[in-house]
Amino acid sequence: MYGSKNLNKRNYRSLIIAGVGTIGRSLVTLGNDQFSLFENVHAIDRDPSCLTELQCPGIVFHSGDIAEPQFLKTLLTAVPGPSLFVNLCSGTNNVRIRKNLTVYDTAYLDTCASITEDPEECRFSHLMPYTYADVDNSYPHWLCWGINPGLVEIMARRILADLPDNYRTYDVAVYEFDRLENVKKHDRAAVGWCPEALVEEIMLSPTMMIENGQPKEDLNAGSRECLINWENLAIPARIVGHEDIWNLGEIPTVKNSGFYYSLSPAVMDIFKMADAEKARSMLAIPAAGTAITGLEQVAVQITSKNMLEDRTLVWTEDHGATWKYHGVNAVQYQTAKSLLLAIMLLQRTDYGLVPHSFNASNLPIAAGDWPVFDSFMKELDIKWDDGSHLNLHVLGNKGKSFISGTGN
Repeated sequence: MYGSKNLNKRNYRSLIIAGVGTIGRSLVTLGNDQFSLFENVHAIDRDPSCLTELQCPGIVFHSGDIAEPQFLKTLLTAVPGPSLFVNLCSGTNNVRIRKNLTVYDTAYLDTCASITEDPEECRFSHLMPYTYADVDNSYPHWLCWGINPGLVEIMARRILADLPDNYRTYDVAVYEFDRLENVKKHDRAAVGWCPEALVEEIMLSPTMMIENGQPKEDLNAGSRECLINWENLAIPARIVGHEDIWNLGEIPTVKNSGFYYSLSPAVMDIFKMADAEKARSMLAIPAAGTAITGLEQVAVQITSKNMLEDRTLVWTEDHGATWKYHGVNAVQYQTAKSLLLAIMLLQRTDYGLVPHSFNASNLPIAAGDWPVFDSFMKELDIKWDDGSHLNLHVLGNKGKSFISGTGN
């Protein structure tokens, strides 16, 4: 059991945040209490303007590229160790970075799949095996953490832990419905995170699901369209290849799994275009001072033919409220809070002392560890509620959350 909580425990002296873009900025904005668990906090970005815009007392800012071994050497030999390195940089070869970090007293945390030697590769059947390439690390390396991937897997496991024995198999569906919109008309439709990565995920990466315990990926580029019943409304969605779905396939009791992603009508219409580059140009993260509206909801649903009722948990945040009170949109808020949960687990529990690579699906969580997860989520104001009223399912296939695949 690794989840023993000691309020005085400090596994790492320094916290290093690499990348202060959409997610990094929200982590810095929301993480003051958790940052106080460290003696030193450092932030890195290649773009000096990102650093000058953030006025955060107590954080030391560095301009540099974490893909450069010499920059890492200069930084990590100067930062008091051991340290926790949080990689929030998009489009990086995380495997190379992790290998470069192994010579330092440094734990590692990231949020997404690594790019491969081919930076244009976007098939999860290729990205995920490379992401989990063996690295001889003597400190924890936690891969693909955040809300999804990451916390949705923890919540799926939390539900499964309360269900009958392991001889049964279950289906896990992850649903996200992001209603973010600008209050006033803008030239570009509002999205909550990196438009480039979002377009790749929806328009270029093929649909990938877990079917009968194995990953199945479509042969054609782009995600499949479907309709989702969301609180008795027919909502257009995409069945998206995603890190959390690949990871959930590692859980022996999970037979099928899929990710169903819906956004505002304006954004969903843009995804129907054939030109991905043009689609990117039509999307933007709202700038500071822009009025925004809409809910962001992420739901995890467990179903089985042996269950009398589906089990659904949902985390709801309001874009306007998080923007008003915290200066970040709801996608940024949920992702940052989920990362802070991982940071707290690594810093304040014995999980931070286990020198292995884990994702949220294969982290060894004992039954006695769940109260620590619950306590930390309460401390972070992460609120998962019963979502049975949403009546989530794929329309035309009621009672099942999965559409028969056409992949390999």
